[in-house]
Amino acid sequence: MFRLKQSGLINESDLICLLAQGNEQAFRKIFDCYSNKLFNYTFRITDNEELAEEIVMDTFLKIWINRADLVLINRFDAYLYTLVRNQAFNAIKRRAHEAAILKDLSLNKSEYQDCTEETVIYNDYKHLLHDAVNQLPPQQRLVYTLSRDQGLKYNEIANQLELSKNTVKTHLKKAVSTLRIAFTNYIVLAIMAYLPM
Repeated sequence: MFRLKQSGLINESDLICLLAQGNEQAFRKIFDCYSNKLFNYTFRITDNEELAEEIVMDTFLKIWINRADLVLINRFDAYLYTLVRNQAFNAIKRRAHEAAILKDLSLNKSEYQDCTEETVIYNDYKHLLHDAVNQLPPQQRLVYTLSRDQGLKYNEIANQLELSKNTVKTHLKKAVSTLRIAFTNYIVLAIMAYLPM
C-alpha cells in the first residue's frame, strides 16, 4: 500500500513509473494528492469554480491518456501546475473569444457550435454538472443556484431565503462537496473507458 505524507507523495517517482505503466492505484494516489491543490490554484486564476473543476479533471484525463510520456518528466508537480495554468489561460481566452463572436454575430447558443475536442469535453462536464445539481437536496440546490448562477452573496441568499448566513454557507459547502465527488467519479469512469479490455 502506498503511503502519503503532508508535503506530498512518498516515492512519487515510483508512483509516476507505475502510472506510466497504467497502474490505476498509482493514478488514484496522485489524483488524491494533487486534485484539491490544483483546483485551488486554478480557481485563483479563473475565479470560476466550474471552470476550475473542468480544467483539473481534463488535466488528469490527459495525464492518463499520455501516461507513457510521464517517465520523461523531471518534476511532476511543476509539470502539473504548468499544465493547469496553460489550460486555465487558454480557457479564459477561449471564453472571451467565444463571447466576442457571439456578441458580434448575435448568434444564440443553438446556432453557434464549436466541435473542438475541448468544447465537447466542456459540454460533457456541463451536462454532468447540470445532472449533479438536479440531484442535490432542494435547499442545497436552491442555495447553489442562487450563488453560482445568479451571483448572489451569502447575505443576499440568507435574506432571500430567510436563513442564517452560516446555514447558507453550510448548504453551499455540502453542495460543492457533493459536486466534486460527482466529478471525481466521472473522471475515474472516463479513465476506465481508456483501459485495455
